[in-house]
Amino acid sequence: MRAWVLLAGLACQADPVVDVEWLRAAQRRLGARLVVAEASWAADGSAPQYAAGHIPGAIHINTDVFENGRPSWHLRPVPELHAALGRLGIGPETTVVVYSQQTIAAARVWWVMEYAGVRDVRYLDGGLGAWKRAGLPADTATVFLPPVRFSGRPRPQVLATTARVRQARNAVLADVRSVAEFRGETSGYSYLDAKGRIPGAISAGNADDATRLYQNPDGTLRRAEEIRALWQRTGILTGGEVIFYCGSGWRSSLAYLYARRLGLRRVRNYSDGWSGWSTIFEPGGGQRPSRNPVERR
Repeated sequence: MRAWVLLAGLACQADPVVDVEWLRAAQRRLGARLVVAEASWAADGSAPQYAAGHIPGAIHINTDVFENGRPSWHLRPVPELHAALGRLGIGPETTVVVYSQQTIAAARVWWVMEYAGVRDVRYLDGGLGAWKRAGLPADTATVFLPPVRFSGRPRPQVLATTARVRQARNAVLADVRSVAEFRGETSGYSYLDAKGRIPGAISAGNADDATRLYQNPDGTLRRAEEIRALWQRTGILTGGEVIFYCGSGWRSSLAYLYARRLGLRRVRNYSDGWSGWSTIFEPGGGQRPSRNPVERR
């Protein structure tokens, strides 16, 4: 029997993270209704990690299809997300299992699909590495699925907009960037000038892959209870709403994934993150400070 929780008014599986054994069973049970997707920031025809070997039958998802590109790399509007999902061959009733050699890339695509309205989307713990450690073969054949019409119902309750963050008087703002970014010593991005943090934010630990704070050395996720302990130490678990943010939604998607694993009921991902809070991006590639307040040090 599946366990369910109510998250911000959303009924969903208690744990969206699955292992290789679960995936193998789902492949036998669901057949064509299951889509396995490897995510990376790379064009479909030249994705080096995918071309070197992937789970047999997996498609490749270029993370660019869900973002608006330079200069901001922010989340596309829902109609564009739906169009992208349809082009990938993903329908609203499809079960999708996402993985990546970059943890935060898989978490980002998982969260985007959750927000866009994919009925059942899962994160494969350990990705291709776990698949190979189970003694299963990889494939190098490029897979494309026939386009379909995606018409799922979006879940706005999992997204925090800039307007909501401005009005979130009692919410906890959990910053999952580096300490240097939090203090305003660096923006963290080559394309972003602004430095600092959202006033009142709490540093909840850098969720980037390189820190191995949220991930194990073998690419699997740390036990959810370890992250609960981290968040208790940082003081973000107050029982109220928690809004996670990073620079532009990748690291905060991983934090949101953990929140789902822990059954937190009032949680959102501020997808535009620090770049959306601090900066107005101009069509020609320029940028200027927004009118939102910032803190440093």
